[in-house]
Amino acid sequence: MGSKVNLVIHWDEKAFEDFINIIDHISQNSPANALSVRRRIMRIIKALPLNPMIFRVDELKMDNEGEFRVFSKDNIRVSYKIESKRILIARIRHSSQEPIVY
Repeated sequence: MGSKVNLVIHWDEKAFEDFINIIDHISQNSPANALSVRRRIMRIIKALPLNPMIFRVDELKMDNEGEFRVFSKDNIRVSYKIESKRILIARIRHSSQEPIVY
């Protein structure tokens, strides 16, 4: 796939909304922890264009030819799609949620 440094990060609306909801939920118990979790997840997402293939293929994505990848951090599962000009943050779920094929 060559160098992907020029890829931009794009968020699916539902994935962004789910991420905000997860961070808000964590914040109810610990605002400081919510901020730390948010920072750690965002640091990984922002680094994806440097090496988008670094994480494993998302086994919950049906008909996935390898373009959907996934990582987990702080019990949050982030699925993203590698496209020609962008990386789409496709889905975010907390690990306490039932894993669902999509």
